Amino acid sequence: MSKQSFTAAQREAIWLAHSRKCAYTRELLDVSNFHIDHIIPETLSEKPVLLKQTLTQLGLSSDFDLFGWENLLPCRPGANLQKSATVFEPAHVHFFLGVASSKKEEVIDHLDKIERRKNRGRAIVLLQQCLERGELSAEEIAKVLEEYAEKPEAIFELLEGMQFVDAEEITVVSKSDLESLLDRPVRLGENTHIDGVTLTNNDNEKRLVKTCREYGSALSQGFYALTTFDMKMATWFEHQCGLLKALQAASPPLNSFVSSPKVGIVDLSLMPFSFFPNMVESEAEINPSLSYQDKVADGTLTIKRVGQNLLTVESECMGQQLIEVTRSDLNGDGTEDILLFEYCYAIGGTLGFGGIKMITRLSPQGMFESLPPEDSCAG
Repeated sequence: MSKQSFTAAQREAIWLAHSRKCAYTRELLDVSNFHIDHIIPETLSEKPVLLKQTLTQLGLSSDFDLFGWENLLPCRPGANLQKSATVFEPAHVHFFLGVASSKKEEVIDHLDKIERRKNRGRAIVLLQQCLERGELSAEEIAKVLEEYAEKPEAIFELLEGMQFVDAEEITVVSKSDLESLLDRPVRLGENTHIDGVTLTNNDNEKRLVKTCREYGSALSQGFYALTTFDMKMATWFEHQCGLLKALQAASPPLNSFVSSPKVGIVDLSLMPFSFFPNMVESEAEINPSLSYQDKVADGTLTIKRVGQNLLTVESECMGQQLIEVTRSDLNGDGTEDILLFEYCYAIGGTLGFGGIKMITRLSPQGMFESLPPEDSCAG
């Protein structure tokens, strides 16, 4: 068992810096259940002779820090337990030390952001307490808060990051960032050879758009994705632009029926079948009590992929991928909601389209419900 202890902020920082993945298996890690492994075992700190021999064999300096970020990697519990106090072959050690070293500055940067976020949170709590005790007036509180460019409630953690051409994936975003992100060129997944999507209007005029601001402006002027290829490419804009718009309106929830216990899209019994894309029946004709679990049981739906924040299901003619992105109060009713990226596609065809989907749960016994407006491809 590791003797080095880590704060919650340190754990989160190393988890974020390594893209939430196990360094050894590349599997996604749950932030609440992962280990931090010492590449060169920390137990060598109690064996100075063996430590010196090991560092010499590896060509490392005698002051190498066994407890520094350059010797730490996030990993699955099983992978860490299997490794235990084993020292890898020199080539393997140097490879993983290189991985850890390359992420050191990013870990430190994330840790700084997390600590600043915590400090702002503490400051606001203290100010609220001062207000309640009558030690400061509301005007004085407002003046102090103006010094904080980003309030804690305006910072969002994204399970599925935003992707832009000119930046690495963005997984932490504040409301003060949203306006500038509208002008970033959107990355179209792995289609790095494509720098935008072509939209068409009813006069057959074409417009190439690269940013969310350009995309929104074009839609407001009657442009749309005409071909099946353009519809697929437009999905990346629907996701990024829809997310930015939703975060503009998001606020901290006052209550939640999705957090304790935590439930989500992988809880199939809570997912109404009306969420699934249907080209025949209207949503009103579908029994509202039927769930994805019911349809898996009777063979209508087949589960193709399940992940920490991902679900892919298919019927005979349609498929649907749902990815949880973030949780917040998205419609101002005080209840925590979930924002999803949705992509729908035809089985055996070229049709594919998507957008964002916002769902909520209004009671401990209730199923999920869609939030209007339904910017999704279901129904």
